[in-house]
Amino acid sequence: MKEEKVKKEKTKKCFIVTPIGKDGTEVRRAADGLIDSVIEPVCKSLGLDMFVAHRIDTPGSITGQVIEHLLNDDLVIANLTTLNPNVMYELAVRHAARLPVVSLAEEGTSLPFDISDERTIFYVDDMAGAKKLIPALEKMAAEAIADSEPDNPVYRAAKNKVMKDLQPQGDYQSYILERMDRFESLLQRNGANKISSRSSIGSPSFSVKGFFSRPLSSEEINNIAGELHKSTGVSQYEFRDDCLTVATSNREEYVLARKIMSENPLFSDVVIEI
Repeated sequence: MKEEKVKKEKTKKCFIVTPIGKDGTEVRRAADGLIDSVIEPVCKSLGLDMFVAHRIDTPGSITGQVIEHLLNDDLVIANLTTLNPNVMYELAVRHAARLPVVSLAEEGTSLPFDISDERTIFYVDDMAGAKKLIPALEKMAAEAIADSEPDNPVYRAAKNKVMKDLQPQGDYQSYILERMDRFESLLQRNGANKISSRSSIGSPSFSVKGFFSRPLSSEEINNIAGELHKSTGVSQYEFRDDCLTVATSNREEYVLARKIMSENPLFSDVVIEI
């Protein structure tokens, strides 16, 4: 009995953020269908206890319980279909907590610009779409839980402020090098060839970020970084699940790196970082 209690306490939790709608409405049927046919089986396969706001029967404030789940659960899966205001608010709370989240949306959903660059699984709302969605969601959910440093728009804005605050104190370069070291360790951990994350040219003046058009393997990312290094000489990189950032103080290297990344179909978007 004691062993069962310990096991139950260690079970990870997943909270579902979703448009709800009233009983019998198309919104409710679509939401419940997605939860029952896709999300719940994925949670079970990953050993997650699933919680949904409109199915919580524990006494107390629903709003308070929702916030607690957003701030404490191991994973949040957010259904952004219909761009429901409550869903967007709950997603923002999760982003502010900088905790793992996976976003879903029905194909055709036009996401707001401030989250359009975030990794989102788009699905077709039919039986074939559900069958295809299950393995994709399971893979992304497992990766999200394993990520010790989740990235999102709120965190990036806070990080940029920290970088600006550090620059006058002369610590900006140390901050950049620390991030480059993390990229190098990721490459080494995945058996990739070592690429130097440090550069003798000092603090970078130019930075280009490329967002991947699809999830890439560590081998593909390493190949891209290797090709950029070989073609441009750029040796400072930062890798996250959805993007690759290169930095240099040499304008010619920067222009060439931006051109190569823009022409590579593995990048959906290439932007300049200031």
